[in-house]
Amino acid sequence: MTTAPVFLHASLHALAVTHRRRLRLLRLLLFIVMASALIGEMSTALSYRSAGNLLLLGLVALLMLPTVVMMGGLLWYLDHVLSKALDGANALLQSCTPLTGRLKPLGPESRAGTLAELHLPADGNAPARSIYGLINPSFRWNAPPRHEVEVQLYGRDWMPGSDWVALQADGVSLLGKVVDRTAYERRQRILRILILVLLCVVLVAALVFGKAGH
Repeated sequence: MTTAPVFLHASLHALAVTHRRRLRLLRLLLFIVMASALIGEMSTALSYRSAGNLLLLGLVALLMLPTVVMMGGLLWYLDHVLSKALDGANALLQSCTPLTGRLKPLGPESRAGTLAELHLPADGNAPARSIYGLINPSFRWNAPPRHEVEVQLYGRDWMPGSDWVALQADGVSLLGKVVDRTAYERRQRILRILILVLLCVVLVAALVFGKAGH
């Protein structure tokens, strides 16, 4: 049975378990794909016993080593990034004084995260204000709420680029980063334009090569 590390804040235990489970599934998927490819080539080579099939088997086996190393490196990097995010969120939950505020998802969801408006109450010399953040910019651990909700907000300087954690009434935590909304929306527009240009280039290239083939 999988258990979360005891040093994590209680609201992060489920996120840690989900993170470890998904990494194990990715490793299992990588093993199944590689093993299936190798077994398939071995069956073909042993069935026909031709020089070409044996050479192809050797080539596949040779290519598998750098592929496994590369995929293992990617999985290690994913584990490192997500573990670092969990550690950062745990540090905020353990050391910061919570602020009772409100979180309002603005959407739509994207690969970068879900844009949300955070309503911060007055805190010391800082007046009540609204800032913007991306919910779970690196990984979709928990789905964001559909409507505005009251949360306990944990953060330090609340400047663009800084991390924050929102603890909901049911104990589910949301991880995110503070962003400048204008800059974020500008980057998203540029990204959409680049994707559109790339699709147009691919379409034109396909048409040109298709005509050349005829």
